[in-house]
Amino acid sequence: MCGFLISNNPRISSAESEVIHDSLRFRGPDYQSGLVGVNGWSVYHSRLSILGLDESSNQPIINSDSSILVFNGEILNYESLGVKNFKRKYSSDTLLLNDLLLSDRLILEELDGFFSFVFISGNGSIRNVVRDKFGVKPLYFHTEGPYSTFSSEPNLLRKLFDLSINSEAIEEYRLTRSPIFSGSFYKDVKSVEPGECLITGKYFDVVDHLGGTYEPISIDNLAEGVDLGINSRMISDTPVGLLLSKGVDSNLIRCRSKIDRFYSIGFSGDHDIQWLSDKKFNGNLTVHTSSKEEFLTDFEYLLNLRGEPMSVPNEVLLYRIAKIAKSDGVKVLLSGEGADEFFGGYDRIFSYGTQGEFDLDEFLQLYCYAKVSPQSNIYKKFQSLFEQVDHLSAFEKVRWFFIKFHMPILFRRLDFALMAAGVEGREPLANMHLFSRAVKMSPHQLMANGLGKVPLRKLLEESMGSEFPFEKKVGFPIDLTRVFNNPQNLKSYDIWFEKNLEVLL
Repeated sequence: MCGFLISNNPRISSAESEVIHDSLRFRGPDYQSGLVGVNGWSVYHSRLSILGLDESSNQPIINSDSSILVFNGEILNYESLGVKNFKRKYSSDTLLLNDLLLSDRLILEELDGFFSFVFISGNGSIRNVVRDKFGVKPLYFHTEGPYSTFSSEPNLLRKLFDLSINSEAIEEYRLTRSPIFSGSFYKDVKSVEPGECLITGKYFDVVDHLGGTYEPISIDNLAEGVDLGINSRMISDTPVGLLLSKGVDSNLIRCRSKIDRFYSIGFSGDHDIQWLSDKKFNGNLTVHTSSKEEFLTDFEYLLNLRGEPMSVPNEVLLYRIAKIAKSDGVKVLLSGEGADEFFGGYDRIFSYGTQGEFDLDEFLQLYCYAKVSPQSNIYKKFQSLFEQVDHLSAFEKVRWFFIKFHMPILFRRLDFALMAAGVEGREPLANMHLFSRAVKMSPHQLMANGLGKVPLRKLLEESMGSEFPFEKKVGFPIDLTRVFNNPQNLKSYDIWFEKNLEVLL
């Protein structure tokens, strides 16, 4: 888990070293390379060491032919890929990836993990610019004439090239809490799409796996997928913990893993932390009750660090609990992202998808935080988007949208909040082990009585009995009217929107 900048733009020089360091240092507290010039490229890498802890895995990797690799994330099946391709055991996924690239043996579809990387060939040309299948790891880019710059943080690109704010992105944020179509909040900063290599094109697209013939997936088959996902995300040379709530997903991970360090956070009176505080789990449970003052301090720090609006208030709490975990020596935290998108877990909107033909206006009313005018640009973008998948049923259109567009928003907020604390976030339910099984399940397999994720609930039933898995989860939205000064008497969401936008003004 890391952060990087790599650019062949001559405007990037040692004069920018400080701003680059200040913008990326938080993504890798264990090692910072400084700004390195090689083969016509300026490169900076900041490392959080999780796999292969010695210095041989520090980056950038500069090979004898002057080719360059910068890599963020984890390739969790690196040992088996090393044996398959080179008949030897690797101690580092970074070194394995570098050798796969040098030997032209890289098959992107074979990589199990979450990653973004850029590889520059020995002649100085861009050979690979890659992001993982589901967009867990961020990767942004800016082009200026013949020059390209890639970074893990979009705000750094804004600073380096003095870029202006994209007003359309602000409108997207108002409606969806993310620049969902623009890719970033800044003009001329784009995001590499999940499952894409900018040079060779898409190597994975969610839509290719949807709309086929459904088939029953047994509880044993599902359990196998869950266990593969969990066990692969446990691979680490540092301690691993779990972000725990009263939700089905995190408790499924708890019950089916050997994790013994659990972390939860909320405000006084929150349903989840009240429930957790009464439990005696097989392991160490840390429940932290946040104060108003603590939240405000963390909010200001994160907003200034990120330089762009955050998605939801829970990001602030994630940062605080990750800091606590880090103080215990934990450098990896698992969480339950992905299960809702794969298995129809947003009950209200997925239930709508089972009730007939897809209607864009009704979908937007359910999904967006404000009414979307049919005359607006964002409405037209949604319209054009869903026209691409006209062949899918209403349910599969909803599932496609949530996996391809909504899920990366969740990953971005988890990635940033935890990286700001020096911790790597992992999602053991958001990978091909579970995706390949979930897409074979019909809406009727996934949902019952308006409740989604039925197969996961049945699997959890084996460990926690029948009552808990089928309860309706009680949400705990943060009442920001009790946190921020509110002289205009705004609603909680409007406060969040206005306070976050201040960073762009």
